[in-house]
Amino acid sequence: MLKDIVIQALKQVQSDCSSLTKSAYPTVHNRGMDNKHLASLVERRLTGVASSYGTTLVSEAFDVRPEQSTQELPFRRFTTHFGNVWLLPDSLKTANRTHRQNLVKMVSLWREEYGYVIQPNDCLVLVCDHWFSRISSSQQLMDWWLNRFPDDFASYVEQGILLAPSEGEKLDELLSPMSLSPCYKSHAHPIKKDGADGNQACIKRYVHLYAIYECV
Repeated sequence: MLKDIVIQALKQVQSDCSSLTKSAYPTVHNRGMDNKHLASLVERRLTGVASSYGTTLVSEAFDVRPEQSTQELPFRRFTTHFGNVWLLPDSLKTANRTHRQNLVKMVSLWREEYGYVIQPNDCLVLVCDHWFSRISSSQQLMDWWLNRFPDDFASYVEQGILLAPSEGEKLDELLSPMSLSPCYKSHAHPIKKDGADGNQACIKRYVHLYAIYECV
């Protein structure tokens, strides 16, 4: 039940981001989304979906470094009758090896610091955004995250975006030793433009990445 709630909420977040980027395109284009903004989008939808399932949701901020103040932090723990949802948003300004390692390290610190309260079947949710570049690490990001290329691979090529196979261990392999099992992966391109045929086409260069891992 908990996974169903989170998946439904993330699908609604994708719709929200399409509307948001349409009205705030210059800001998103320059910097991507702020981590706290990503967290608030997820929190809003999770609250609504949890209510429709007849459960309340209690939200609290936390940090992977307990000595830091939790005020204004983007990390959230959502407590429901069905279990906990742990949200770690991370705007991937760059997809280089160091930044990807920092994301994995952040998850590792969370697992270490909160292992005493993490319950089996709790959900870890990762939400990221990224602007693709010509750097190889950026081209490898989709395969690193999804373990595959998108089905509409050709549409990326048409927009001048080259996707490449990920080198080294992928995200699932890096998180597996932490007893985290992937149960949902998705991506979306919230920025759209009007095409010559009058229909809207996704701008592939900007992507949102979503992942749910079940604690085992």
